[in-house]
Amino acid sequence: MDLNPSQHNRLPALAGPAVFVISFFVYLLTASPTVYLGDSGEFIAAAFCLGNPHNSGYPLYALAGKMFSLIPIGNVAFRLNLMSAFFGAMTVWLTCRIIMKTTPSFVAAFSAALLLAFSSTLWMQTSCAEVYTFHAFFVALIITILFWWHETRSLDRLLLFSFVVGLSFGNHMQTVMLAPAVLAFIIWSDRKVLFNVRNFLLLGFFFALGLSVYLYLPIRTHAGAAIHWGEPDTLQRFIQHVGASEHRHRYVLTKSWGTYGMRFLDVIREMYLQYNLLWVFAVIGWIKQKGLKEKAFWIFILAFDAIYTIFLNLVPLKITPFQIPSYIAGAILIGGGLSHTLKYRFTSPAMGRIWARCIKPAFLFLPVIPLSMNLYKCDQHRNYTAYEYAANIFRSIPAKATLLVGGDNILFPAAYLRLVENARQDVALYDRHHLFFKLPFLHRGGHGFSGKWKELESLVETQLVKTRENTYMAVFDEKTILPRQFDLIPVGLVFRAVPAENIEEALQQQKPSWPYYMITSFNTSFYRDFMNRSVTGYFFLKMGKELVLAGKKSLGTGPIRKASAIAYDDQVLHRDIAT
Repeated sequence: MDLNPSQHNRLPALAGPAVFVISFFVYLLTASPTVYLGDSGEFIAAAFCLGNPHNSGYPLYALAGKMFSLIPIGNVAFRLNLMSAFFGAMTVWLTCRIIMKTTPSFVAAFSAALLLAFSSTLWMQTSCAEVYTFHAFFVALIITILFWWHETRSLDRLLLFSFVVGLSFGNHMQTVMLAPAVLAFIIWSDRKVLFNVRNFLLLGFFFALGLSVYLYLPIRTHAGAAIHWGEPDTLQRFIQHVGASEHRHRYVLTKSWGTYGMRFLDVIREMYLQYNLLWVFAVIGWIKQKGLKEKAFWIFILAFDAIYTIFLNLVPLKITPFQIPSYIAGAILIGGGLSHTLKYRFTSPAMGRIWARCIKPAFLFLPVIPLSMNLYKCDQHRNYTAYEYAANIFRSIPAKATLLVGGDNILFPAAYLRLVENARQDVALYDRHHLFFKLPFLHRGGHGFSGKWKELESLVETQLVKTRENTYMAVFDEKTILPRQFDLIPVGLVFRAVPAENIEEALQQQKPSWPYYMITSFNTSFYRDFMNRSVTGYFFLKMGKELVLAGKKSLGTGPIRKASAIAYDDQVLHRDIAT
């Protein structure tokens, strides 16, 4: 059986659509049905109301997300999850096209592209509303256009390339880490094209044209968008928000070399887990690259992606997938390695027939390996954890109460429910960190305050407790509410905050919340990542602690043990159990 595309002209044309349909179908089956934990709720709410999420603002994601939110399928959260699945499948299709352009093998392109599709990190990102599959799409598109330009070295193609690069920054700033590889490749191919003044100005103009999507931020802030993180409607705040100056100084080269060494090992481990021993084919593919220019291009992508992951951002890899550009590069190189392997010719006619008719076609089924290995991990179609936890918080409080929320995995799902699904409009909702739902008493032009944020936060919260009849606080760990001048009464997943002199009266008024909670996701078996393990663990920990405080120690130890078993790697939760 000969699957050489030179003899079957239809196969190259079918490869891209085939991998798109297969991957998109699998992604749809395994996508989360609603809002996910992490930044998902924030991104969905920001897209729905055309607001500004956290720095750097992600204006292109918000605009694209708004269009997907209008698709009349399922709930709004699922529509944004659908967007992640779509751009994940588009990434797989573009990766297949790149391989087909550089190798003559349909089998190699088809298999390598689907190896990327079912790699654990990319697949997991297609299940929820996040920026990373959109970023992966732009990485693959940038490489596609760059290689397309290389065929003719025409200026018009390079101008298109420059525009797409600028536009990609509107989704994720990590695109900048492609710059060394891209610039080296262009200069190596045709150094005159960049050093011509006219060309340089034109390229700069088209780059700025794509980058102009960031004008969305001050426009939507000035329009009063429900989410306007950083309020970037002045030049200073705009620069601070887009440049992430608020936290960048805490990330860049601030840790010990031991910490960076451990992070380097995490990077190597995560890379290996994507393709396991199939990385051997990537090495073969790199060795068989046409020249030094191509070899340097792929090395630069891998190296600078690792530099960004290790030194420029310290968010744990178990939470945020920074290395997707490396996985795309790996898949393309694996495609090249598979192509060269499939060209092998045996001297024995009998072995040649076995190789051509049996072994070579079997390479088409290589993606079945990661599909079967990662299916349980990436199948999130039963995951309602974020939605149910946030909904249960709203079910815990009476009508016309005041609710202060803290922590991303509480705030962002609550923002989704409030801004997208109009949940509990009777409740006065405030964000303890003054990001979305602004705290009262803190207005521009008001009286100044000299001190730390925690002190000001405590003053505002104390004033709320004193002036509002029913004030509740939703946090995972009550020890984060310090210093405080009021008492906290556990009420299901929240705490009622009351002045010390009213504690007895408040305890008499307390009603149980647990019978009214949604618990399907917490009692369903599916793979939980770190965030889902943590939130589920706190659900059972709060249940157990409330039973223990009510004098039902024998009943409370069961949920606490369950919390420890589920959130086995959450050190903060286990500290809370111990104390």
